[in-house]
Order: sequence, then structure tokens, then C-alpha cells
Amino acid sequence: MNTALSVSACQEVSSRTPPNADAGHEIWEPLDLLVEESACLATWRSFTVEGHLIPSYVFIGPRGRSVPIRLALLGGIKPEDLVSTDAIVKLLVELELAPLLAQDFALFGYPVANPVRISGRPPDFAADFWADAPVPDPTIRYFEQELAGNQLDGVIAAEGNEAISGFQFKVSSRVIAAEVLWPALEIVQKLVPLAREPVQILPPPENSRHSLFSIGKLRPGSFSIIISTPRRVPFDHQISAIAFSIKQILHRYRTLVDHADKL
Repeated sequence: MNTALSVSACQEVSSRTPPNADAGHEIWEPLDLLVEESACLATWRSFTVEGHLIPSYVFIGPRGRSVPIRLALLGGIKPEDLVSTDAIVKLLVELELAPLLAQDFALFGYPVANPVRISGRPPDFAADFWADAPVPDPTIRYFEQELAGNQLDGVIAAEGNEAISGFQFKVSSRVIAAEVLWPALEIVQKLVPLAREPVQILPPPENSRHSLFSIGKLRPGSFSIIISTPRRVPFDHQISAIAFSIKQILHRYRTLVDHADKL
């Protein structure tokens, strides 16, 4: 895969799998099988935690504009959160079946962002980043490099099975809250109940400087969204709600960007 992503359409993406990728792992098997035949989905950079290789993927949608919108899609930011992991896998599979849903996007998918560990404390994605630690955790080092190097326009993370009353978005941008997320909830609420406050604004970067989601300092104008689903809802409903809401975000954010470009 060309790390510069210098492609003009999804057909130009390489689908080569790194020779040491764990293609037999049940979590990633659906994606690894798709990569072998896909014109849009490819393996991306991997990282290693306690000897286990953790893969990631990139999906390049059909090109309709000169520069693709680059987003990171994170599942499993909390260890053992299989709901969000399955949701990111489901989303990438569904985009392979209907690639126009990802038109104008370069989507970097990380189904297992924070792997389970046998020893040591896993990093807190809301508190342990951008600290310039002398010996950073491999997960922290990997994602700091990914977010800084991929020139991302935004990060969308999912967390399932949360102790909340209903489906909820947290977002760094009030414009995206109003123009993208609130309209998306009109359909999402048909799948899962909504929280009493279904859209919350994340703290500004100066108040959360060690959060992974404080990416505005890396690229001005970039945004972060966290999607949370309640544990009282069946797993399959949570998975579907996350995958569907991200597709809604892609559609509505692309419309917002197109409108801004015409002004």
C-alpha cells in the first residue's frame, strides 16, 4: 500500500497483505479475506503488543474530489470491547459491498485499537497521550505516529457496552454536532434508544491535552467523535447502530464539506 495514498480511485489501491499478518485470527478474518480480492480495502500498518501482531486497514472510496477526506475509525479503545471491534469490521465489510458510501474518503480502520494485555496497564485513550514519555507504550507510540503522519481530518472512535442510558455522540465541533450528528440521530434512534443528552461537546484541547482525541493541535480544523452504545441493548443492535451511524456521518460530513467548498 502506498503510504502517500496517491491514488485517483479505489481501483488503484494495493491489496497486498504483509507476510506476517495473522490472517487466521477470527476477529480480522473477514477483512483479511476481503483484502485478497478487494479493489478498495488494503492492509495498513500493524503494531505489536506482547508479541501479538495487531493489524489495521485502509479503505479508499471512489474519487469524486481532488483530495480525499482522511478519517481514522477506532474500535476497541477499551480492552475487551468486542462490540465496537465488531462494528468497525462490519462497517468495512459493508463499505466493500457498497463503496460509494465512502466516496471521497480515505478511511483508516483500527478494529482493535487497545488490545488486551496479560501484564501491565493498558493505556487510557483519554489521558495517556501526547506526554513525551521516554519509553512510550507501543500502542501510544503507534497511534501518535499514525495520527501525526496521516494528516487526518478527523477521528471517529466507538465504545460499546457502556454504562449509559442510551446511544450518545461526543464531538469536538459544535458545527459538526449541529450539521452532522443531530440529523444522523433521526434514523439511529429507530435502532437503539437515545441518551437523555445524545450529543455532548468534548472538552477543548487545552483542558484535555493528553487525550488521544485532542488532535486539533496536530491539524487545525480536524475533529473527534466518540460513539457510545448502552450495555442494556443487545450486542447485535449496538453493533448495527455504530456501523449505521458512521455511514450517516460519512454522508452528512461529505455534504457539509461540499457545501463549504462552494462558498
